[in-house]
Amino acid sequence: MGNIRLKLTAITPIHIGSGEIYEPTNFVIDNGVLYEFRDEDFFMELSSPQREALLNIAKENKSDSFVKIHNFVIKNANIAKRIANSMVVVTEGFEKEYNKVVGKVRQLEGKGRALDRVFNRFEIQRIQRKQVKTLDGSYAHTGYIVGSSLKGAISTAYREFVFKKEGKNALKEKFEAKGKEINNNLFKAFKVSDSFVEKVGTKIGFALNKERFEYDRYNQQNNIKLSTQIEVIEKDSQFFVDINYGTLEIKEILQSCNDHYMPIFKSIMQDSIKNYVDTEFMDNYHRYLQLKPNQYLIRVGKHSGARAVTIEGLRDIKSKVSGGGKRRKPNIFEQRKDETTTWLFGDNPKSNSNLIPFGWLLCEVSDEEPSKFEAIDFLLSKRVEERRLSELERAKREKAKQEEEQRAKEEQAKREAKLASMTPVQRLIESYDNIATLINDMKDGKIENFEEIKQALAQEIKKELKKTPKTWEKARKKALDRRNYIEGLLN
Repeated sequence: MGNIRLKLTAITPIHIGSGEIYEPTNFVIDNGVLYEFRDEDFFMELSSPQREALLNIAKENKSDSFVKIHNFVIKNANIAKRIANSMVVVTEGFEKEYNKVVGKVRQLEGKGRALDRVFNRFEIQRIQRKQVKTLDGSYAHTGYIVGSSLKGAISTAYREFVFKKEGKNALKEKFEAKGKEINNNLFKAFKVSDSFVEKVGTKIGFALNKERFEYDRYNQQNNIKLSTQIEVIEKDSQFFVDINYGTLEIKEILQSCNDHYMPIFKSIMQDSIKNYVDTEFMDNYHRYLQLKPNQYLIRVGKHSGARAVTIEGLRDIKSKVSGGGKRRKPNIFEQRKDETTTWLFGDNPKSNSNLIPFGWLLCEVSDEEPSKFEAIDFLLSKRVEERRLSELERAKREKAKQEEEQRAKEEQAKREAKLASMTPVQRLIESYDNIATLINDMKDGKIENFEEIKQALAQEIKKELKKTPKTWEKARKKALDRRNYIEGLLN
């Protein structure tokens, strides 16, 4: 049974959907980052008065309760950020659009359920994520390339190869067998693992629909079509997958990927799409047209386009010509061999430049061993590192505290031993912070049994003062000048 390892590098943003969304009521956006949190975690972090306030809003069950709850979350965004279980970078344009629209909703509080629909505009399509163990032993959900998605993309390319070489009947026989004949399906034994994550970043922005063959240079507003919010795996993310290809010809299969996807990739330079595409991507575009023998282009995920998921020669793409609109005219379609629009990833819903096509992967046959631990998204990695450093700092503080307590115990033991070896007079002197205070207490009659111990006390004081000659001279002179009764005790 043959096995091969592929190293995957995202050369454009990729969205392999999970069918789930980021709910607008369960995230806050601050300084370019979306912080997602769970309701129960947020509630548990609130103070008692805050919990009562939130419950009162929920109990009202009015048409604007949704808005009020969101306002409450925004006012307590510091809590939401602290307990966030997911963090994703958002584009600058996305944050501005969110603040403009949702901020306006907060100001129009109490206008009814129509406002709720504004929030729904900010439902964000999630990517597939998997749980991986981090370096500090905790777990995180990180973006990855799903094995079934990659297998599907390879299968489409190879099916096109078989169709062009052997015809439609062979295609049906080798790939569409069912029931008792299912074992005849060529790709039944073709196994593609879910990817191992080597390096990954994720971002939230906009998927923008643009015409492939039309571009209005004079009125850019005419180029603005549909847009939707979407999360992507960022370009330059890297992964590894292992493929078990059984007895199939793996070189033939991989070469079919270039045969199928390369013409689609080249069309970016030929279509009107190039007017929208990011200049950096265009500057590096040609390097992917001249691949090494072990390199292949594949397109995966949502918004790959109809050509990517269909077979040349069998394509029958339905394209809407007219219909709909305010007057709800009947829809009229035409059958085509290619799609008339394409989806691009961009910063804001009105972008007409600096956009990037979806879904392109550079695959390289590799014998490289992946790292021991899978990578997690940059922001999550940062939080894990902060948590690790916090734990180290906590441990350091705990150790310092224990050492300080130990030193205090040792000092106390020494002090107790020292006091035990002293005479009552010496212990009395030890109990004072300074000799001057003791002498004043002697003068004021505050020393218990003073007449009995004054001779011994004076001699001990004299010893203490003489430890520092200057101090002794100063004390002796002061006593003589004042001619107080302690003078004799000090001479």
